[in-house]
Amino acid sequence: MSDTPTTDAPAGALVGRRLIGIGIDWVLCLLISSAFFVDPARADATGIERVFLAGDSTATLLIWAAQHLVLVSLLGTTIGHRLTGLRVMREDGAPYVGPLRGLGRTVLLGLVIPAVVWGPDGRGLHDRAVGTRIVDVRGARA
Repeated sequence: MSDTPTTDAPAGALVGRRLIGIGIDWVLCLLISSAFFVDPARADATGIERVFLAGDSTATLLIWAAQHLVLVSLLGTTIGHRLTGLRVMREDGAPYVGPLRGLGRTVLLGLVIPAVVWGPDGRGLHDRAVGTRIVDVRGARA
């Protein structure tokens, strides 16, 4: 399984997969938060509410930020990105995003606004600001 991009599709063309990827990441963080950081106001929740909504919201955000920072900085992909065939790459072609760009991207993505405002090339402002882009690696799998 290769992680080399097979298409230089504009990031705007990958919006659906990007949203699915971040949704997968968020659900995983909700599960961790609900298991380990239960919000006292929701401690009596049962069923689906207990699994997805009982976690402390601040803990959920911090878990998401930590996993995004580590995985994107070191691997160029989160679990959600990986499952949807996407990868974060540096604009200059370097093999790793690195901790500084990863931190900048994580902070800006956490602020939401830079992620939902796109430039003329379809890239989110968070990617443009730190010199990264999302690429499609799905076709590289044999």
